[in-house]
Amino acid sequence: MIHYFSETNFKIYNRKKIKKWVKNIIQKENAYIGNINFIFCNDQYLLKINNSYLNKDFYTDVITFDFVKKKKIYGDIFISIERVKYNALKWKQYFYIELYRVMAHAILHLLGYKDNLYKERLILHAKEDFYLNLLYL
Repeated sequence: MIHYFSETNFKIYNRKKIKKWVKNIIQKENAYIGNINFIFCNDQYLLKINNSYLNKDFYTDVITFDFVKKKKIYGDIFISIERVKYNALKWKQYFYIELYRVMAHAILHLLGYKDNLYKERLILHAKEDFYLNLLYL
């Protein structure tokens, strides 16, 4: 099941379409959906999480907590709407495209994809592009 929560006044549109898209990503990667929570927040909220749980002191667009059990995907995904807006401007991208990219990125992390090494980042970004295109079909 996919749930949406907001610690800001942000509301995601097309909830059903996004749920179907996320399920599609998971199925195409030969996994099964458990519970996935998307929590939309601001920079300060996510910075506190970054400090408290990861001992990091910088802003980020997304933090994913992985509770995956074998091929059943469970996780909490915290997304800073402020950071997504900032990055969309920085990369000259539409806000919602950047948001969906971050959502796909987080789901791919839950599916086991990494982005520590350059080669891993290339694979992850190619997957993001692939799944973003599926959203718009």
